[in-house]
Amino acid sequence: MENENDVEVKAEPDMTFTKELRKATKDVHKMSDILVNAKFALALSNETVWADGLLAFYEIYKFFETHLPETLLPKELYRTAAFEKDLNIFLGSNWQENYEPRESVKKYLKKLEEVRSKNELLLFAYAFQMYMALMSGGQLLQKKRMIARKLWIGKQEEPEDNKAMTFDPELHEVDLEKRPMPAQVTICPPGCAATFFPDKISVLKAKLRTILNENYGKFDDDMRAAFIEESRNVFLYNGDVVRSIKGVAKANLRALGMVVCFIVGVYLALKFARR
Repeated sequence: MENENDVEVKAEPDMTFTKELRKATKDVHKMSDILVNAKFALALSNETVWADGLLAFYEIYKFFETHLPETLLPKELYRTAAFEKDLNIFLGSNWQENYEPRESVKKYLKKLEEVRSKNELLLFAYAFQMYMALMSGGQLLQKKRMIARKLWIGKQEEPEDNKAMTFDPELHEVDLEKRPMPAQVTICPPGCAATFFPDKISVLKAKLRTILNENYGKFDDDMRAAFIEESRNVFLYNGDVVRSIKGVAKANLRALGMVVCFIVGVYLALKFARR
């Protein structure tokens, strides 16, 4: 009789195609990480910056959830309602009345529409990267922001539904191959819904990898080349959107000023204490 651990191991998808895709996008992925880190290094505690970041990517995730079938994008991953919940908190419930996507987002959406008209599997190339990013980098950003906003609870309680875990060995092992990842966030303070997943992230990622493998393995050379090209384009278009996020420089400058004041204060305190 198989035990639960045996079942989980057998359910984990083959990583061959995932690794191939990761290798093909490694350079642009790394550049994207550098850009995001530079943009948000000191701005994560600023609600204005966070809200504008959510607003910038809201339409992108909404497009995927409107135009991809559940066979390519399971409903457990849907983020539109979560983004809207957070934006209602930060911008007010009537924020959509005068809302218009920024130019970088319009350009992105036009590209996604062009890709979808060719083949919805090429649109999945974008969705795969974007939802993987939200489950990895999004979790990291959420944890840093919660710490900065003093919303983080030192010892987290396991949720009643037992769907989410404070630490997932499989998730940790997979993601630490490339970069550190914190334990899955299991609490959702107001304004954190977009990056909060009630289900185990390792399970959600496994579903996406399975979908990728089932389709990618059937591609001919031309389709595989097109899929890789669009997977690389994800990071290029994301970069334009990230650059459009407002208030980052101001928030970073303010935070940097506070750090400098703190250091100077400590220095002066030590200096006078020696007298």
